[in-house]
Amino acid sequence: MKQFFSFVLSFILLLMVSTVSFAGNEKVKTEDDAIAAAKEEIEVWKQLGLLQKEVSFEGEPDAIVEIEPQTGDERWYGREFPHAYEVRWYAAARVGTELEVPAFGCNLRIDAATGKIINADIEALASEDAKPVPDRTFCLEMEDPQNPDKTITKTFFFYDNFDDIFPADMTVDRFCTLLAEYWGFSGYTLAETVDPEYFDEPQSPVPAELLLMDLDTVANTNYYLTVFFDGDQEGAPIYLSLHQYAGYVMLSVGITHAVG
Repeated sequence: MKQFFSFVLSFILLLMVSTVSFAGNEKVKTEDDAIAAAKEEIEVWKQLGLLQKEVSFEGEPDAIVEIEPQTGDERWYGREFPHAYEVRWYAAARVGTELEVPAFGCNLRIDAATGKIINADIEALASEDAKPVPDRTFCLEMEDPQNPDKTITKTFFFYDNFDDIFPADMTVDRFCTLLAEYWGFSGYTLAETVDPEYFDEPQSPVPAELLLMDLDTVANTNYYLTVFFDGDQEGAPIYLSLHQYAGYVMLSVGITHAVG
């Protein structure tokens, strides 16, 4: 019995030492570290040209979520998701205000080991002078806030202000090349997107010379690009997609995607 307890105690001590060692090797150890890394890496993205210089997130983040390591299933090609922090600024909190310039929001996943962005969802609200996409609206009947006994019809507009997030002349090739540089990879390959949950047939990759902001015009609403980077985890892709919502647009890029 003493031998058994000695074994259990030794195992616990080994586990504790391993955990401390693992945490000690990480660049991001606290929420404050994650906030600092998020702000620093967004500046790096802007310096590289991945984002417009006007992209900014004001004040303290609205939420920080710690994400434990896990292994994705076959839908994620067995991707090993590392220990990370998601740092979030909500652009939606600014809806209803008069915007002379776009307001931005984001959900940035920061790798605890490296401090780099491994997934980014970046939103840009349309400014007051932005022009809606023609013939792209929907109407919704809702309770009149001034008179609960009546209903009103509210019209929602869609915009294509993706160039508030990244340069208008950015191509898919240029964007992926810059991502490879940021992550330290040697190249990339645009691949078929295979996702039986959303597509009956594999989705062919778009031409590399396609303007990134035109991606949404050649894709259906659940579309995303599947990109394999040379030097990344073998067989596990990065995803890239654009999304239009009522009043704002979003760029989504990284180890996960915004579909589903």
